[in-house]
Amino acid sequence: ARNINPPTHTRLPRYARGRLGTIERDHGVYAFPDTNVYSRGEKPQHVYSVRFSARELWGDAASPRDSVYIDMWDDYLEQA
Repeated sequence: ARNINPPTHTRLPRYARGRLGTIERDHGVYAFPDTNVYSRGEKPQHVYSVRFSARELWGDAASPRDSVYIDMWDDYLEQA
């Protein structure tokens, strides 16, 4: 996940920014809400279900068996 800090609202949780996840599913193409809500266009892009291990997000104290899935648009991702 990209480590972004926009001045407006984003649907990318702060705890996932800059963390490594795995794309598990492509949900298709939808309007990007971060631009659409501010009348800056729909900016259609793919939405992916990305799996993050709990340890990637919260460190070694987290269970190694737990994961968190976050739906993320293309603009939230960068290649690892």
